[in-house]
Amino acid sequence: MYDFDHNEQLGGNGLTKASTIEEQYHSEREQAKLRHWKESDFAAGLVEPTWSDELENYRRKGCCCCPPDSEAMGQIFHEEIDPGCGCIYLSAVVCSRLGAGRIGNMAVLKERYVMVEADDDGDDECEEGAGGERVDGFVDEEEGGLSLHQRNSTSNSNTGGGNKILAAKTKRLVRKREIQLVLGPFWPMLLFITYPLIFGVSAWTFYIGIPGKPWFVQLGWALLTLQLIRSLFNTGFRDPGIVKRHTNPPPVQDDSALAADNNSRIRRRIGFRSGNEEGPWRWTDQVQSYRPKNSMYCTDCKVVVEEFDHTCPWTGTAIGKKNMGSFQMFVGLVFGCLIMDIFLLTTGGMI
Repeated sequence: MYDFDHNEQLGGNGLTKASTIEEQYHSEREQAKLRHWKESDFAAGLVEPTWSDELENYRRKGCCCCPPDSEAMGQIFHEEIDPGCGCIYLSAVVCSRLGAGRIGNMAVLKERYVMVEADDDGDDECEEGAGGERVDGFVDEEEGGLSLHQRNSTSNSNTGGGNKILAAKTKRLVRKREIQLVLGPFWPMLLFITYPLIFGVSAWTFYIGIPGKPWFVQLGWALLTLQLIRSLFNTGFRDPGIVKRHTNPPPVQDDSALAADNNSRIRRRIGFRSGNEEGPWRWTDQVQSYRPKNSMYCTDCKVVVEEFDHTCPWTGTAIGKKNMGSFQMFVGLVFGCLIMDIFLLTTGGMI
């Protein structure tokens, strides 16, 4: 006789086992996500480690703009939708195919590692177990431990027939990560709206307004237009000033403190986390890192940007210390080129 109870019990055990494996998979995935976040070189928010992981997350849970079931569709009008959701989904689709890196919600298209010398001041802020030698034989900039390349630079001066040691410093060779090309979360607007508008208006002016004009007018228009395109590229494709991760506040040389302190040592000022709001470093919970006083966490890019001003959707990225000059040039050239285009299109053969 067929034992229904026995088979139902086996089926239930199978479902329970599958559910346990799935829960374990998601648990390990979340742990890897947290570990990658805490070990990141930059002060970035908690996101999926790679764009491929982000795309898999969308496929598993459904795009935030397109819920997978009808019940969720009924709730879509009652819940707040992230306005950048569509751009993040496009980033996951495109960047996962291109193999682009990820820092927060920013897509890293090109980067390199450069070797630089740094002073080894005996800094003891490194956490226990962090840092040390990597497989390739270098020491990262943010890591502690014993440096591989040390050099004592000693200066001797002969005054009054005696030798006096002026300075003795230790140098170490560190590997610094340098971002060369990076796109913000609103890159679709940059590539499909801002640039097409510039190219469209410029092409219209080139075919209708430029012919018949004096050579110096044509040259001036060409230089302004090319500089406009270049300034937009330097704004939208360059690092806006992403801050490195600092689990401990860097040392600050305070002359007034050193004068009052007999042992003349470098003090650490850690900002409002310990109640000192005058300190140069602030603690940010979103990135679990210290940041400079003049920086801010961008909720759209999910990174801390030095001298953060705003997030510009027309350029697709945040505006900060490293791209503020290019952005200001871009804004000025937009108005200059627009006025010149209108002038060339309306004057006809008057010049």
